[in-house]
Amino acid sequence: MPKPSRRQILSGLSTGFATLLAGCTAAPDESNATSTTTADGNSPTEPTQAVPEFPGDTASEACPPFDDAAQVVCYEAVDPEAMPVVLVPETQTVQLDQPTDFTLRNRSAQRFEANFYNWQLYKRVDGGWYYIMPRSTPQPLAIMAAGEDHTWTLTVTTGSVNDGAAIDRVQGTESLSADGLGGGHYAFATDGWFEAGSYEEPIALAASFDLQADPLQLTTTAAIAETEWDGETLVARSTRGEADNDNDEHDAYILERIDDSEPHAEQIIIEQVVRDDQLRDAIALSREYDAARVRIEEFTSSIPPFGLDDSRIYEFQGERYQVTTRAGDST
Repeated sequence: MPKPSRRQILSGLSTGFATLLAGCTAAPDESNATSTTTADGNSPTEPTQAVPEFPGDTASEACPPFDDAAQVVCYEAVDPEAMPVVLVPETQTVQLDQPTDFTLRNRSAQRFEANFYNWQLYKRVDGGWYYIMPRSTPQPLAIMAAGEDHTWTLTVTTGSVNDGAAIDRVQGTESLSADGLGGGHYAFATDGWFEAGSYEEPIALAASFDLQADPLQLTTTAAIAETEWDGETLVARSTRGEADNDNDEHDAYILERIDDSEPHAEQIIIEQVVRDDQLRDAIALSREYDAARVRIEEFTSSIPPFGLDDSRIYEFQGERYQVTTRAGDST
């Protein structure tokens, strides 16, 4: 479940990072004006600004690498007071149900442009970083004048997964309440660009924290109404969705456990799985019943069914699964 690209953002889909081009810069406390000349070398044109300078190496293994970003500002790697822009955590040890602030500070002499909906949450597991949320992002542009701050307040709650509830999608620009997160090392992040820069060359900013919580346990959602065996296939009927007419048939979400020879399996973690209702139910049922093949039957309004137009192969906790879908017949 990789994070979508920035080109998808600009098409109105989700969020991502692009590359920041390094160039001739000025320190944040100095003038950002530079002069250019006309083609004949005579009259100077209007002064133009340069992107503020970031002192030293600003990346760290404590934050995601953001491979598509040439400039990453990780809180753990920098002196926040020396940065023209930085994301500052209120604390780096987060407790359940305790609000925690993450503040984006613009200390440069020029405006910083961003999307306050474009916060991101990642988790590090076995040395790799995994994108958790949000799963969709509105695209308004926000302008931070020189010296301005913006704060997101994250509150991690617990209980929905064990209670069988689906995990609510989280979206917002200030107050964020997130469930379905197990203990471990996370990073909160965002991105943006200076007035002298470009939306095609954003700066990634991140701060990591440790969440003090128990590991998640994978359980089915309460939408699974009944199960039965059809040969070697475990069939589960879901209460999600509604039929358009009396003749509609359920669509099918099919998960099969496969061997480990498939080289292109996508590694996923439980915090990602619980945010996909069908995948969560299918893997949980496969494990509970030791079923090599699970078929979830439910109504879905999306085309193709469940939004999947081809098969997907995942690796989760040492097992590999292939997911396919089939549309139900309707008249």
